[in-house]
Amino acid sequence: MKKSVKILTGILGFIILIPGLAKFREPFKTFIYKHLDYIGFPFPEVMQYVVKFGEVGVGLALLFLAFKEAGLTKKVRGRVFYISNIAIIVMMIVAIYTHLHPAVPAEILPLESKPPVMPIVYIILTVLNVFLYKKSTINYEK
Repeated sequence: MKKSVKILTGILGFIILIPGLAKFREPFKTFIYKHLDYIGFPFPEVMQYVVKFGEVGVGLALLFLAFKEAGLTKKVRGRVFYISNIAIIVMMIVAIYTHLHPAVPAEILPLESKPPVMPIVYIILTVLNVFLYKKSTINYEK
C-alpha cells in the first residue's frame, strides 16, 4: 500500500476504534442502547454489542493493515481492506439515519449535534481511502 493509503487507513482505524471502545463505558454504553431503541432496531440489547464489537473489530483490522500489511498476501490484504471500508460506510449510514431520526435527542448523540457531520466526514474519508487504494493497486499492476 502507498504511504498515503497507510496513513488514511490508520486514521480511519483509530477514529473507529476509539468510539467503539468508549461504547463499553458509561455514558456511551447507555447512549448506544438508547439510539438503537429509539430508531426501532430489533433486539437493541443484542445489537448494541454487534455495534460495539463491529467498531472495535473494524478499527483493529484497519490499524493492522496500516502497520502490518506486508505480512498479508495481496488477496487477503485487499479483502480485509474492502470489507473494513464497506463496514464503515454501512455503520455511518446507520449513524446518519440515527442523527436525522426525530425520536433521537441531540443529548445522546456524539458532540450533542443533530446534523450528521461526523458520519458524513467518515464516509468521505472512507471513499477517499478506497479511491487512493484502488488507484495505487492499478498503478502497481502496470
